[in-house]
This record gives sequence, structure tokens and C-alpha cells, in this order.
Amino acid sequence: MPEAPPPIDDGPAAEVELRRRLRGCVATRALADGHLRPIEGGLSNRAWRLDVPGEAWFARLGHPGASELGVDRASECALLRAVAAAGLSPEVLACEPAADLLVTRFVDGSPWQATDVRVEANLQRVAALLRRLHALPVLAGVQAVSYSQQALRLAAGLPGGRDEAILHDRAAQVFARLDGRGYTPALCHHDLHHLNVLDDGRRLWLVDWEYGGRSDPLMDLAGFLAMHELNPAPTEVFLEAYGALPPADRALVEAARWAFDYVQWLWYRRRFPDGSAVGGEPTECLSRRLLHCDNRSVDWDQG
Repeated sequence: MPEAPPPIDDGPAAEVELRRRLRGCVATRALADGHLRPIEGGLSNRAWRLDVPGEAWFARLGHPGASELGVDRASECALLRAVAAAGLSPEVLACEPAADLLVTRFVDGSPWQATDVRVEANLQRVAALLRRLHALPVLAGVQAVSYSQQALRLAAGLPGGRDEAILHDRAAQVFARLDGRGYTPALCHHDLHHLNVLDDGRRLWLVDWEYGGRSDPLMDLAGFLAMHELNPAPTEVFLEAYGALPPADRALVEAARWAFDYVQWLWYRRRFPDGSAVGGEPTECLSRRLLHCDNRSVDWDQG
């Protein structure tokens, strides 16, 4: 077994560690002395823009505890190569699970802002992109992702009270509805936050695939809707533009949104057990939203 990479420190120590791992990989050795600029915004990983003469790359060191949150680095590598080959994500230069190292072509584009998601034309663009993703051949090397199983893993050992018990009981009912139907697994992203959508002015790119896998495409769509708290009108625009959701699944969209929020809530509680400022506000917001939703509709005033 390869030795596990050490934890990632902040600042200069992290850059030193990145250069060490770049030198240890044949495909990236020539990049190890390039110019690094930190990319902010991630909650777990460390990332940089890496410039060498005539080229720009994205370099990431993965969080060493990511597997506890449902990340499978070997699966991520297989998925990344498939979606890059399909033109949905940047070219992969190196993906090394043992070193928690990822290097991809740097996309000279801007990540979406929350306001971009509200633009009807953008909803149609991202829906078309997801339709292409979900139509790709499903690869054996990509992990199967079950939201209900992920929820059980994340919830195990977490402290709880009356509200938590209510949510866990409701989740069991929601997942029974979702898992009880038949669906065709597809390659899914599972973290369709607007910051993971890059726009270069001509096309959209999806990045940050570490939670991706073979799964229920309804949950991928529901995740996008839930993360951006889209109300019924833009939801309808998005689903119409996607155009590949079976009619029976349209009736389950709100249940799937609730389930996605539930798993998000568990993720924040597991990732930030001390209730830090970074994780505390989203956790409380999600808890309120979950408690004020039933399995059929969303109270939009609670967003």
C-alpha cells in the first residue's frame, strides 16, 4: 500500500507539499517549478493555478479525510477522464489517488455567480450540458453512489435531538419513495454549485467532480435545483430544457430536492463538527429548510 499523503497545511507549506508531489509524478515533473497562484473557495481541498511558459494548469491537493465524506479518488479519476474526453470538463494531465494529486488544463473562464443561475438562457445551457452528461456510457470503474446509503454513513455517530430524529424519520420515508422506483443509472456530477460551472464565453465546463459517480440522474437535477433554491418558474424552465426526465420522475422532483438537502445537511455536520463559522450557517439554514418542507412541496418563503 502506498504511504498516505500527509495533511495539507496552509500557506507556503502547502505549496512546498504540492511541488513535492508534482515532482513525484512523471506526467507533472516538468511543472514542479511553475508559478503558483492559490484559488480560493474550496471547503476541503487546496487548489492553485499553475503557470509554466505557454501553458496554464489547475492543480489540486485533495483533503486527506475525503473518503469519510464519500469521496473515492480512483473513481473520480475514471470519471474525470470520461467527461474530459466528452468535452464536458478540462483535459486531465494527472490524477493520482495515492498522492491526492489532480492536474487538469486551466480553463480561462469565469465561474458562475448565483445571479447567473437565474438567467433563463443559462438554465437552458446547463440543462443541455447535463442531458449530454447523463447520456454518456456508464463506466464500470466509476463508483455507484446511493444517496440513501451516503446519508446513513454521514449520520452514523452524529449527535442528535428531537429535530434530528424528525429529519431522520422523514428521510427514511423520502428515500423509500425514491429508491423504490426503477431508474437507469447515469454518470452524475452531484455537486452542481454555480462555482463549479465555468463559462469561457463560448461554452460551459463542469469542474470539481469528486462526489460524482454512477447514480440516479434525478438526484443530479434535484441537487442543482436545491443548491440554488430555484422556485417553480425557473425549475420548470430547467426541467423542460433538460427534456429527458421520465414523467413519473417529475412528480418526485421535490422529494429528491429534500433528500439532497438532507445529505448536504449531514455533510456539513460531519465536515464541521465544531459548528465553525464556515459550516455553521449552512447547517442551520439547511436544518430550517428541511424542517419546513414536507415530502410533496417546498415552503418557498423559508429559503
